[in-house]
Amino acid sequence: MNIILAGAGKIGFTLAQYLTREHHNITVIDRKPERIAQINSSLDVITVCGSVDIDLLRLAGAETADLLIAATASDETNILCCMVARKLGTSHTIARVRQREHYKEVVLLQEELGLSLSINPDFSAANEISRVLRFPSAAKVESFAKGQAELVELRLTEGNPLCGTTLKEYHSRFGDGTLICAVRRGEDAYIPGGDFVLETDDRVSIAGAPRHIHRLFRTLGILKRSAKYVLIVGGSRAGVYLARQLLGMGIHVKLIERDREKSEQIKSLVPKAEVVCCDGSSPELLEEEGMAAFDAFVAVTNSDEINTIISNYARRAGVDKVVCKVNESHFVELAAALGLEEPVRPRHIIAQEVLRYVRAMDSAGASGVETLRRSLDGKVEVLEFTAPEGSPCVGIPFRELSIRPNVLVAAIIRNGKCLIPRGGDCIAAGDSVLAVTTHAGMANLEDILK
Repeated sequence: MNIILAGAGKIGFTLAQYLTREHHNITVIDRKPERIAQINSSLDVITVCGSVDIDLLRLAGAETADLLIAATASDETNILCCMVARKLGTSHTIARVRQREHYKEVVLLQEELGLSLSINPDFSAANEISRVLRFPSAAKVESFAKGQAELVELRLTEGNPLCGTTLKEYHSRFGDGTLICAVRRGEDAYIPGGDFVLETDDRVSIAGAPRHIHRLFRTLGILKRSAKYVLIVGGSRAGVYLARQLLGMGIHVKLIERDREKSEQIKSLVPKAEVVCCDGSSPELLEEEGMAAFDAFVAVTNSDEINTIISNYARRAGVDKVVCKVNESHFVELAAALGLEEPVRPRHIIAQEVLRYVRAMDSAGASGVETLRRSLDGKVEVLEFTAPEGSPCVGIPFRELSIRPNVLVAAIIRNGKCLIPRGGDCIAAGDSVLAVTTHAGMANLEDILK
């Protein structure tokens, strides 16, 4: 497809990386020459330097483009850019909208504004963090089929009953209603077979209905209760979105913000939260605010350095669940070295949302991607498809389906029930199908086949 990216900041650059890997024709527009130079040296794309306007959009090929993604620093510019592109002839448009006061209105008026999709990295990051806090036993939680199926990540610490267990033993002893569908060991990711032996420090992805996953964690003796008292450091947009979500779930929230003016604004935006104006990067002040008494600690300042450092301090202080937000890749590596769980990365969450939409465009009218998530540091893709009538995957027992290597059908959701498929089971038309793979680029249910 021919795709135009307006804005080559952090979000735009990440989107360009993801989309070039899927072999699309990308044209990037940015007004800063240094950003254009960086993207030219890193990626095989066409670049145009200048401020986004109608002439530059024409030059970039908006009249015949399949998709335009506007990810500049200005919400207004992004919305206007999409409207102009649609008027010129671009088939689909996506706008990044960050301001709280704009996002709800833009979602409501999406069709009238000519937008195919609106994305908000801070709102999406808050959603991911709130999912993890609802189920703190897992390092990461992804929902599929409107919450009827979940995929959770778990690191196997020393003493976990799964260590030393083969997958066959897992299914006979623990696996009723759940499935280990991917394993990350060191730098490698596996779609494991029955003889695969789980080891300490493996990171595993487990699929199943929420109640079955909870039962598994209880059997393993690692089930933690949902967080009830959460300390958030950072009055960023993500912090405010998260505070609102947690309060709506009945969770007590204390939010620390060092800027006096911003903390007063947050008090008016989230009146039910306990807002404290102090330096959340100070260990002494965190102790004074009773950090150790909270179930969970979340670092969402606008500094990757601060988030990583104070998250490590919270972990060492014994806080049960620690979540931090970062953007730069080297801080993900630093967090792993410090023993922190995988950080939340807003731009990569957004890239997955856009990638799902692009693959759905590619497979329009077929069994396209409903949901796309990347698991185990991006080594594994998890895709949700809806099975259509007439698909070659429908009505044939799994033992007779010729499924590609390194592809696993992890779950089928049918009539509100999540089923872990066995050899004699079949996919039926209308089923939601959860596929896990180390391959990139699957866009249709039929792509699971050889």
